[in-house]
Amino acid sequence: MSRWTTNRVIKRSHILKKMKKRHSPALTTTHKILRLTWAKGHMTWNNEWHKVIWSDEKKFNLDGPDGFSYYWHDLRKEEEIFSTRVQGGGSVMIWASIGWGGKSSICFIDRRMNSNGYREVLKRHLRNIADSLGGFEWIFQQDNAPVHRAKVNLAWFKSQKLIFCLGHHYLQTSIQ
Repeated sequence: MSRWTTNRVIKRSHILKKMKKRHSPALTTTHKILRLTWAKGHMTWNNEWHKVIWSDEKKFNLDGPDGFSYYWHDLRKEEEIFSTRVQGGGSVMIWASIGWGGKSSICFIDRRMNSNGYREVLKRHLRNIADSLGGFEWIFQQDNAPVHRAKVNLAWFKSQKLIFCLGHHYLQTSIQ
C-alpha cells in the first residue's frame, strides 16, 4: 500500500484525527502586511544580497521534541502524554550565520540566551566572520527575538557602526 493510500484512508477515518502537541501563535494581519511590504521593497535587490549576513540560534532538547510534533490520535482513546524529566533532559543551544561568501562555524552557547549572552556571542564571533561572509560592507540580518531587540543590544550595534536588520525593519548606521 502506498503512503498516499494510507493517508487517504486515515483522513476518511472517523476515529483518527491529526493533532498538534502545542499551538503556536498565528500571524496577525499587521504582521502579514509588514512582511509583504518588506518583501516587495527588496524584490529588486541583486548584488545587495551579497552583503547580507543571516544569523540565528537554535536550541536542541536532549530528551525529546520541543512540543511541535504531530501525531495521529485515536478518538476512542485518551490523548497521548509526552513526558519529560522533572529537571529536564538538558539541551544544547547553538548560534551560527551564513552569507553569500560562506558560513560561520557553529558557536555553542553554554547557558540560556539572554541579551548579555547574545551580545557576548556577537562580540566573539561576528566581526571574525563578517569580512569573509559579507565583504567590508554588510547588513546583519536577525529575527525579532526579544534578546535581539533588547535596548542594550541595539545600542551596541550602533556603537559598533553596524547596519543590522531586525525581522523586516532595518536599523541603519554608517559602516567604517
